[in-house]
Amino acid sequence: MKLVNARQVWTEAQHESNASISAVAIDRAESAPLKTGRRIGKRDAQFPAMGSEKGEEAGRFSVPGQRISISETRRTSAGRSTARAAHLAMIGKVLRAIDTLPFQVQQFGHYLYHPVMNVRHLMNAVLLINTKAELPGLTSVKRAKAQYLVPMALQSYKGEVHGAAEWGPARVAAEIKDFFGITIDPKNWTRDWQGLWESLKEVVKEVDIQAQQPIWQLIHAEKDQEAA
Repeated sequence: MKLVNARQVWTEAQHESNASISAVAIDRAESAPLKTGRRIGKRDAQFPAMGSEKGEEAGRFSVPGQRISISETRRTSAGRSTARAAHLAMIGKVLRAIDTLPFQVQQFGHYLYHPVMNVRHLMNAVLLINTKAELPGLTSVKRAKAQYLVPMALQSYKGEVHGAAEWGPARVAAEIKDFFGITIDPKNWTRDWQGLWESLKEVVKEVDIQAQQPIWQLIHAEKDQEAA
């Protein structure tokens, strides 16, 4: 595994750790030696104990002939096998580093970087940001609507770290309407929601930095060891 940055390492480690059983079975099947449809011949076999009483011919039978072959199948060279072992060892280190994070921070990281993000990752990420975000000076109606901004801020940030543009007011309002059925007027965005949106972005960024920290520590330690 190439140690480019924490985000890349997080994703690649999850790719490997989620390999399916069927994929392994297919891989093993492809590596198995093929048997040809060669016709099995017959050979004569004589059993003296049976022929002693009824004559020599009575103890002679035709039996199927079978050739037993013993061979070793090696798909990869010893060098590639060593590289594979090192790759798996590095994945183990990455997964252990992730395990040092608080549970919800782990789930937040999976939400951003796991190749197969699921609802558990999303729900924990939303709950974490809701807990950390401060919503001062809002009326009860706006405070309720502000809760709907959290998943939008998460999804916008996730797009940004993967190369997409940040969501604008019209996109945020449209997504909230489609997903929750709640209306936020983008015309009043600057007055009512801009400050809250920016503070949510900062909270999401801070948690992202926290999630990446043990991975960066591992990357620096591995590169220092290679340089020594």
